[in-house]
Amino acid sequence: MADLAMPAGTPAITPAQQLNERFTRIYTQFQPHITRLVQREVRGGNLALAEDLTADAFYRAWLDLHKCRAETDGQMYNWLATLARRAVGQYYRTKKNTAEVPVDTGTWQYADREMQPAAGYYTPAATGFRTAILAGGAR
Repeated sequence: MADLAMPAGTPAITPAQQLNERFTRIYTQFQPHITRLVQREVRGGNLALAEDLTADAFYRAWLDLHKCRAETDGQMYNWLATLARRAVGQYYRTKKNTAEVPVDTGTWQYADREMQPAAGYYTPAATGFRTAILAGGAR
């Protein structure tokens, strides 16, 4: 038990602090490499998007760092590269499924009103709907 005791005056390092220090080392070592990888994966050379996706990959790495079993630098790079590729793939999958298609509803084809001849503006359609006057209305 004597070998597990900490020297006097040394502050105890919590597991959370150990994870923070480990993540800091990983980020400073691998961030440029992962950024280049993501820049190659992003379509159109959008650097801002590449930086956002790199940040997302490192955020995912931060969340799952306690599960990481990488022991060498190569294994760590492969793990981070996998997270980065998944972040890029997820971005494009989401973008593909949420594409907006603009529709111009201001053309005459979509109007439910008759066009007044030579006036150049729309008039309300004759629907036959009448407004009722309620008894005891505004006084």
